[in-house]
Amino acid sequence: MITFNDLGVASHISTRLAENNILEPTEIQKVVIPDALQGLDVLAMAGTGSGKTLAFLIPVLQRAPRSAPNRPYALILVPTRELALQVRDVFLSMLGHPRRGLPRIGAIYGGSSIDRQIRDLQRGVEVVVATPGRLMDLMDRRAIDLSEVTSVVIDEADRMADMGFLPPVEEILSSLSENHQTMLFSATLDGDVRKIVNRYMSSPIHHEVKAETRSLDNMSHYFLVTHDNDKLEIVKQVTSTARKTIIFVRTRDNADRLADDLNGEGINVDALHGNMRQSARERVLHRFSKGATSILVATDVAARGIDVAGLDLVVHYELPDDHKAYIHRSGRTARAGTSGAVVTLLRRSQMRTVNGLQKDLGLPQQLFMGNPEEPTLTNIATLEEFKGEEVVFSDSRGPARGRSGGSGGGYRPFRTSSNYSRQGESPREGGYRSYGQGEVGSRDRYPSRERSSNRSEGYGRREGGYRSNDGGSEGSSYGSRGNYDGQRRSSRRGNY
Repeated sequence: MITFNDLGVASHISTRLAENNILEPTEIQKVVIPDALQGLDVLAMAGTGSGKTLAFLIPVLQRAPRSAPNRPYALILVPTRELALQVRDVFLSMLGHPRRGLPRIGAIYGGSSIDRQIRDLQRGVEVVVATPGRLMDLMDRRAIDLSEVTSVVIDEADRMADMGFLPPVEEILSSLSENHQTMLFSATLDGDVRKIVNRYMSSPIHHEVKAETRSLDNMSHYFLVTHDNDKLEIVKQVTSTARKTIIFVRTRDNADRLADDLNGEGINVDALHGNMRQSARERVLHRFSKGATSILVATDVAARGIDVAGLDLVVHYELPDDHKAYIHRSGRTARAGTSGAVVTLLRRSQMRTVNGLQKDLGLPQQLFMGNPEEPTLTNIATLEEFKGEEVVFSDSRGPARGRSGGSGGGYRPFRTSSNYSRQGESPREGGYRSYGQGEVGSRDRYPSRERSSNRSEGYGRREGGYRSNDGGSEGSSYGSRGNYDGQRRSSRRGNY
């Protein structure tokens, strides 16, 4: 067995890891830590659940010299407030009880007191973990000096690109001295991320670990075809036996609405979304992690980076944007080698979309009837046998009910194909047709969005094409970037 000491990790750090029951490095840690300790640029393709946070934090912690006030040694850029807090907490867990002479860390993010963050910098920190917008605000105020930064980490670069944060990231990187190490972590290496690599990294060592795809193997995936009117009752059933559950919706309004509905049923639930003050978000996460609430209704951005022990169920109450979003959402469970269940609720008109999602991810192409009266719904969270009735997806007959799982059945594979229509009817656009009550010929294209609630999802003012980022509006990206530089200072506001 390879140990952390074998990778060159200092004994006081490996001892602290052992005290936290972290005894063996993950695959990404095995390949990244030795290169990072040598000060090399590292490009790591790894996603949620891979152990990437420790892969960059251990070298940063081990190599950190003492820093002067306002002049950190290391800078870690992350896309969201939640991830900034998570990285900070993992860093502190490796220190035990921080004392004189040990590296200090400061978390810089929007939605919290900027004056307090300035005071932390003035006292001196070796490591800063920051969201791009708030960091640039502090740079404008000359409250932080990055001239002595010699180690930079860009975490979840693909998410940065999806949220439109790479222009400010580039401006930050351009302000650094040439003599620094850069480590970039991303689940994908698409266009904008590739530009960062080409422009700001020097002969990076490339490592790739398919942690996200493998982590899906530790999950049991259930896709339930149901009516909107039955969703609430199904959620009540499947969550009743779970220790902790995160339910994902697409918008802030829907998060609040579903949380209110569940609370009205006597279930202790909190909502988490980008329209909440940071203090409120921290209280919600604290309550959830301590078990004061067992269910969290969250939007994608708000739940990014949540790592809570005992989370054994994820429910996609509304479909994710794409297969990457499905992985990121589902990856909140089955972490660190544990198992978990993932339930996706869909309408009949969304069957074709989900069929494609299952193919993309290499999941069993199975659909079940979402019947709120099915008694084995409560077995899902405990990973016991589910005996739901299968829904068949075929060319010739359209979606049809299959056989009940029965005593010997449950989760059985079945034949599928790419589109469907009712037998004897002319297909509509390749045989794509919706079925079921209340869905008259609807052609839901992936992703679907509710028009009524989308209007509240903007990031706020878009003067100069630059919106405040870290406040976290779900499902949105930056607007025009063309005149970003010229009006950045006049357009940005305090709460990001």
